Amino acid sequence: RGKAVRRATWLLLIGAVLRAQDPQPQDPVQGIVGLFANYRIVMLGEIHECRQQYEVLSRLVANPAFGERVNDIVVEFGNAKYQQVVDRYTAGENVPFEEVQKAWRDMVGALGPVSPVYGEFYKAVRDANRKLPAQRKLRIVLGDPPIDWEQVRSREDVGLYLPFRDEFYASVVRYEVLARRHKALLIMGEGHFRRNGGRPGAIENELLMAFVKPYVIVPGSDMVRGYDDVDPRFAVIAAPALIEMKGNWIGGLPAPARGSTAATWDQTADAYLYLGPRDGLTLLKNRRSDLDGTAYGRELQRRLAILFDKPPDFLPKSDRDTEQPAFSRTPGPPPPLPALPKPHP
Repeated sequence: RGKAVRRATWLLLIGAVLRAQDPQPQDPVQGIVGLFANYRIVMLGEIHECRQQYEVLSRLVANPAFGERVNDIVVEFGNAKYQQVVDRYTAGENVPFEEVQKAWRDMVGALGPVSPVYGEFYKAVRDANRKLPAQRKLRIVLGDPPIDWEQVRSREDVGLYLPFRDEFYASVVRYEVLARRHKALLIMGEGHFRRNGGRPGAIENELLMAFVKPYVIVPGSDMVRGYDDVDPRFAVIAAPALIEMKGNWIGGLPAPARGSTAATWDQTADAYLYLGPRDGLTLLKNRRSDLDGTAYGRELQRRLAILFDKPPDFLPKSDRDTEQPAFSRTPGPPPPLPALPKPHP
C-alpha cells in the first residue's frame, strides 16, 4: 500500500509540473485590464500597422473597466507638437480632422505613409470617452518629439530629433504620467520595449530609475526565430491571447540573439500577446489614391528627398493593395538610414 501511495504522489507531482509547463492563455482585454491592479505602467510592444493588434487595442479602450483603471495611453505614433489639439479631439470637442491627423502623420519616427490603423485608434479613444465621466476620460499622450516639418529643410534639421526618440518618450512618461501619479498603457514598437537577455531596454530602465517597475508585453505570431521557424504547438491556442511566459514552453523558446547574447522568450518580456498564426497577420496600408498626387503624398516625397540620397518608392500598386502580409520569407532590403549630421569643428 505504501508503494501505491508514493506512486500516486509522484504522479500528482509530475502532473502538476506538466500543467505548469502549459501556457495559460487569457483574453487580452481582461488580462491587460487586470494588470493595472498591480502595475502603474504596462508596456505593450507594437507590430507597426498590424490590423489584428489594433483590433485588440480598440476592444481594450472600449472596455469600461479599462477607463476605470487607466488614465493615459502614451503612444509612439503621435507628434507632441499637437498634444493640445489631440486633447481637445479625444475629449469630444469639434476639432477639424485635418488638424488632428497631423499628430500621427507628422512624426519624426515615420519616414513614409502612416497606416490608417493609427487614425482609427485615436477615433476609438474619442468614442470610448463619450461614455466616460469627465474625470475618467482617457488621454492620449504623444510620445514622439515635436518636430515641425514645415521648418525642415535638411538632414541636420531632422537630426535634432531622430536620434533621441527613446529619451523623449521616456521623459514624456516621467512628466505626463508618473509625476501626475497616473497609470498608463505605453504603446511603442516592440523593439523599443524588448529586454535583451533579461536586461531592460532604455525606456524600461528610465522607469526603474524612477522606482516604477513596469510590466512588459511583446506581440507576435507562431514564428520563433524567423519566417520558416514556426512552432506547431501554437495551433491549440485561440488567438488573440495574452500569455505569461515564465515557467512554460513559450517562455523557454529561443529568442533571436542580439549581439552575442543568447536568450529565451521569457528574458525578453513578461508576457506574450499571441495575435494568431504567421500567415493570418496583416498590415493595413494607405490606398494609392490617398497618396498619389495628393498634398500628403507630395509632402512625403519632399521629406524622403531630404533624408535619402535615393528616396524609396512609397506608393502602393493600387487602391486594392491596402492589406498586406505582416511577414514574408524574403523581405526587401530597407532603405539605408539617413546619415546623422556631422558635428561642427
